[in-house]
Amino acid sequence: MKIGFIGCGNMASAMIGGIIKNQVAVPEEILASAKSEATREKEAKNLGIRLTASNQEVAAFADVLILAIKPFYYQEVIAQIREDVKEDTVIVSITPGKTLEWLEEQFGKPMKIVRTMPNTPALVGEGISCICPGAGATQEDTNKVCEIFSGFGKTEIVEEPIIDVFVG
Repeated sequence: MKIGFIGCGNMASAMIGGIIKNQVAVPEEILASAKSEATREKEAKNLGIRLTASNQEVAAFADVLILAIKPFYYQEVIAQIREDVKEDTVIVSITPGKTLEWLEEQFGKPMKIVRTMPNTPALVGEGISCICPGAGATQEDTNKVCEIFSGFGKTEIVEEPIIDVFVG
């Protein structure tokens, strides 16, 4: 399973660290993008993964694509990558406030989308993440996401109306 991360900030690096530490995936199966060269160099050294400046490269690489960016970048990044994402890729959002319906509208076509909400204890491998699959995501897709997120804590399947309050 190839896992892509668009964005490699604190939450993404914590997630990647847990995924590798708990042998959910090996570094060669993970590709992340980061805007700054300094972040790319730092995280390549810290995590042992390959990093790129190209969100499109990550989108084309991934079987599971985790959008680990700030909410205000979502529309711009999805516009960049929508043509590069394979139709069987599972798209995972980790941001509050962007609904499954909104995400699918941004891609402009049916996609396998899973909303998640990891919490800050993921930074020390003790997170609890809620998982909410969209209509296009199968049980197998949901299981993949749960497996990945188990690398840095526990998971719980929830209905979308409660996802934004789950962290609290």
